[in-house]
Amino acid sequence: MTVDPRLNEWVAIGVDTRLLYIAAHNKGGPAVSTSSFLPMQGQLNVALTPDDNLTVVMSRGISTDSNDYLARELYGLIHDLPHDLYAKLGRFRLPFGLRQDDHTSYVRAQFLPYNSQEDDAGIEIGTAGPRYFGQFSFTNGSGTISPERSQTFAGKIGRGGSKIAAGVSGFHQFVEATATVHDRWGLYATSTWGRLSFLGEYGGGTDAAPPLGGGTQNLWAAFAEADYRLARGVNLRGKFDYLEPDKTASGDLFRRWLVEADFAPVPFTELKLSFRNHDEEQVGKYQEYLAEFYFPF
Repeated sequence: MTVDPRLNEWVAIGVDTRLLYIAAHNKGGPAVSTSSFLPMQGQLNVALTPDDNLTVVMSRGISTDSNDYLARELYGLIHDLPHDLYAKLGRFRLPFGLRQDDHTSYVRAQFLPYNSQEDDAGIEIGTAGPRYFGQFSFTNGSGTISPERSQTFAGKIGRGGSKIAAGVSGFHQFVEATATVHDRWGLYATSTWGRLSFLGEYGGGTDAAPPLGGGTQNLWAAFAEADYRLARGVNLRGKFDYLEPDKTASGDLFRRWLVEADFAPVPFTELKLSFRNHDEEQVGKYQEYLAEFYFPF
């Protein structure tokens, strides 16, 4: 089924929403400790293209957490320049690592010194060719005007391909209020062979603060994933996540493995069933059972 999202030659729209049901219990526990529905995403996307070299993009979503953060992006994209160059100016998500649907993956959550789901304000320049790409951003470190000077840099470069794609990422931020430096780097790769796909990412980093602010900590995180397309509209997935938040400490490891099945029974409708087993030394062992309904257009 094909639906054209363009209202006319220069306006296109898209919408998507996700509803999550989650149940969880501690290992060995007699009862379910969590059972709840979460409207985790509701997004309206609008793209205006008044010129062949300019697109203005707006994404606006529902509140995603208790502090009323509103998921949104709003930027102007100057594109199709010589050598496949582009410039993005406004509010956008930072270019670092693989863009995963699973934002709870340790390498996208606890490992990063910022919220990978939130946008930042600034400028990004890059090139997006048929095989190679590069993205580099200079931002505030927040999605609005900042009381501090802009000192957040991120970027990634890589190579795409039908069989193997790979890239490297970097992030640097200096927080003047705490005199803290956050540095992160990552390496990722993907590969597809017939119905089987592999994804993986490794990241390392350092947080350097004054001695009274916690001193220096080195950390690393990684994930590995395998996907198998069982049939049209049916996909199976296995994934392992790992995080060591401080290499010099003990008793702080995070480990998680999961198995999932994706179903697309009708166009623009997806159902994800997921079992996640957590072994987190600071929290304990617990299991989660999820059903996620996704309606993208």
